[in-house]
Parts: sequence; structure tokens; C-alpha cells
Amino acid sequence: MKHQFRSLIDQHKQLVYSQAIYILANKSDAEDATQEAYERLWKHMNNAQTNTQLNSEAGKAWLLHVVRNLCIDKLRKTRPVVDADPDELQSDNVHGKPAAMLMKKQLSDWLADAIQRLKEPYRSLIILADLQQRSIKDAAKALNLNENQAKVYIHRGRKQLRGFLQGVEL
Repeated sequence: MKHQFRSLIDQHKQLVYSQAIYILANKSDAEDATQEAYERLWKHMNNAQTNTQLNSEAGKAWLLHVVRNLCIDKLRKTRPVVDADPDELQSDNVHGKPAAMLMKKQLSDWLADAIQRLKEPYRSLIILADLQQRSIKDAAKALNLNENQAKVYIHRGRKQLRGFLQGVEL
């Protein structure tokens, strides 16, 4: 069992953490959510009935589902805080940085803010399918949706995201 647990963590640690960081937009909170997901995996694997059911794919889907729910719970408890003030990008503290780097950071901040404004499950689907480049089938499985629901939700999420980013000029 320890080997199976370690194997699941090793195989999916980057995916689980990146989903948490995209949803929470806070490194510390993402690390906490990831750790709690691993604790729940350990407890879940100790259950004799479920231990044999957690192969690599089922374990991945289960972990992604758990970390998503943990992140949503954390977001419900606290309001998201925007890290960078747009006026700060134009202040004197950016001496020596190339304009291209500033533009990239600003665009990245706008995109992160727009993704944070999406409601669930749109946000999770955008993160899984577009940012992490997972298949719609994998994303649907991780979120306990059927594939058609996931396709509809990701279409709606992308449409909302385009609306949020409509005023952004490249």
C-alpha cells in the first residue's frame, strides 16, 4: 500500500499542485491544499474496499477531484486578493526591466484575474483543459461530469473569459 501511495503521489504531484495553484493563485494555500489532498488519499487508501480500486488513472481523477474541492472550500472561506496593482507596473520600482517582460507580466496578471473571476466548474475546466492541456475526457472525469457536460461548460467558460478579456489590448 505504501508503494501504491508513493507511486500515485510521484506520478501526479505536479498536476495536483498546478491545479491548486491555478485555482487559489497563492503558493502557500496551494501547498496546503495539496498536502491535505495527500492526507485524504492516505486515509482513503487505508479503506480496504477502495484500496484496490485506485489504479493510476482512477487515483489521478480522485486526487484532482479532492484538490479541486479543497480549493473551492478555501476560496469560500477567504476572498481572493489581487497580487499586483496595475498602477504598480508603471511606477518607479520597475527600473531595469525590459518593456516586454512588463507586458508579459501584465497580460499574465489580467489572465489570472479573469480566470479567478470564472465560477466553478468553468474555472476548473479552463485550468485543466486549456492551461494544463488535459483532454476533455480527463477533465470531465476529474470533475465528476459527463463528457457532454464538460464540453458545454468549457464552451461557456471560454465565452465568459473572452468577455472578461475583451478590453485587453495586446
